[in-house]
Amino acid sequence: DMTMRYAKNCFCYDKHQWVNQGCVAVDDKNEHIGIPLNQKGGGIFVLEWDPVNRHIRSWAFLQSEAPQNLQDAIRTAKNTSKEQVEPDPRLWPLPYAYFAIGEGTDCPASHFQNMHIVINLAICGSVAGGRYFMDCPNQFKQYKTCEEWVKSKPKELNEAYWKIKGVYVYQREWARNWSESGTA
Repeated sequence: DMTMRYAKNCFCYDKHQWVNQGCVAVDDKNEHIGIPLNQKGGGIFVLEWDPVNRHIRSWAFLQSEAPQNLQDAIRTAKNTSKEQVEPDPRLWPLPYAYFAIGEGTDCPASHFQNMHIVINLAICGSVAGGRYFMDCPNQFKQYKTCEEWVKSKPKELNEAYWKIKGVYVYQREWARNWSESGTA
């Protein structure tokens, strides 16, 4: 199975990997997406971009399983800065995904700058569409492509939606002080 190979390059079009392989994480419990996630009350998704420690990490927590530190950070996000709890990933369980970046890796830190938050339901995108035959074997028997299935069965996507309670962006204190000093 090509989708289970280790990615050695974060470039999504590397000629020795399938498209987007350097950017993919697979849920081994199958509860952090779709109907299972909705039935369990939703989730909290976190991305940490840390060029100093040379990694990008992400977590996917069920709403009921988020670490206390993260819950406190979200709960106090609208407070004054002195009353806010800073999220501290060192107190959290292992990340859902880990990508080494920077010197000594196959993924230069220069690939990551001017970041944007994109919220997208890529139902038949390059990653989802490439795994369709594995992730949707029953549908694949009748519809040979993800696009054919979506066009024929739009009601089956009733549970494909985002219900966003909040989007929070945090910056480490040293980085915040650096950017406020006008050095950034």
